[in-house]
Amino acid sequence: TSASSGSPSGLNLEDEAGGDEKLVCVPVDSVFPYYANIGERGDMPEIVFEQIEHFFTHYKDLEKKKWVRVGKWGDADEAKRVTIEAIERYEAEKAKGKEPMNADDTVGR
Repeated sequence: TSASSGSPSGLNLEDEAGGDEKLVCVPVDSVFPYYANIGERGDMPEIVFEQIEHFFTHYKDLEKKKWVRVGKWGDADEAKRVTIEAIERYEAEKAKGKEPMNADDTVGR
């Protein structure tokens, strides 16, 4: 898992363990100026989203008893909401003395 500043979008996935949202961010232009004019999902070519979906559809193919279903794309507001909810779940678990092993343990569960 990595963190980045940028314009977020979200992809809703489901895997063998349940909901598994993914955040996709375009880096800020100071990191990689190529994306300087990208502000919303519609600013990117559709093929980019098709490639991302293809990756997530197949990245567990070689793992026994694992699977992925790709759902719909969310907008920046949904991506921010999912992020805030995951942080809140993480902090609630930490306050109980049950710190999750990683951030993925709190997302979509």
